[in-house]
Amino acid sequence: MSKIAGRLVQGRLIARGLIPCCQNSCLELRRLATIIFLAGFLSGSISQAFCFDAPVAFVGDFGCAPEGLPGWNSTPARRAAPAFGISGYMRSDSPEEWVLSAAGEWGNPHYRVAFLYGYYALDSLFRESGASIEASFSRWFLVAGLGFGGITQWVPGDAAWLRYRLKFGISAQVRGFTLASWWQGFTDEWREYPRAGVFWDASQSFRAYVATDMQAVFVGTSLRFAWGSIETSYSFPGFSLAFGISFAFSGYGIGAKYGTGGALGPWEGLWVSKSLKK
Repeated sequence: MSKIAGRLVQGRLIARGLIPCCQNSCLELRRLATIIFLAGFLSGSISQAFCFDAPVAFVGDFGCAPEGLPGWNSTPARRAAPAFGISGYMRSDSPEEWVLSAAGEWGNPHYRVAFLYGYYALDSLFRESGASIEASFSRWFLVAGLGFGGITQWVPGDAAWLRYRLKFGISAQVRGFTLASWWQGFTDEWREYPRAGVFWDASQSFRAYVATDMQAVFVGTSLRFAWGSIETSYSFPGFSLAFGISFAFSGYGIGAKYGTGGALGPWEGLWVSKSLKK
């Protein structure tokens, strides 16, 4: 049973990107991602899906935007937007797969500290519980950040193991654009290539970004209104699409997201947050 479970877990981990693909395939994907990244940026066809890193993520953040509550794959070089939030995620076609997360951050224009916790379950085959902390520092138009965390993974009734996760990055803001680059990964399985993104804060009502992890391209948009926001998203190759809507009132935010396509299949997420700004 443990061998069968191990194979199933390995298959799921591959689908979630925790086990790297072979070098030749990754090289071709990186070349394709670079071409699509440039084409998407120049054409302006920008949507959203990058750092909604389900199934282990904070549901409410806008991709890898350079501010807001953290996700497992978001850049740690972020400007402070003090808040606290909780979120939940479940796959539509597999109610046995779900995650609960909590995140919070504090800071001012010069520094930021944040935490993220998540608990993931895949039926009776696999469990994952982890937490991370982050810190970032801002000076002039530059932001540098570092994050570290530990994740316990186990097969119920069988083996368990502890892994450590590290990420660091830097970002620069120029005329409404933020250019960001960051590395992340488990210390026993470090990524050779960084993630990179261009984020555009066009106005109080519109944000967009395009980013890549050198294996795929992620693009996104967010329309903000007095009552909340609407987000659309997609990523490719392995096309996936997501849609989110949120409502804001008296410093609180509540929202829902739905996505389909890619290795995850259809999923739903709910989140609630509270701004800590005075």
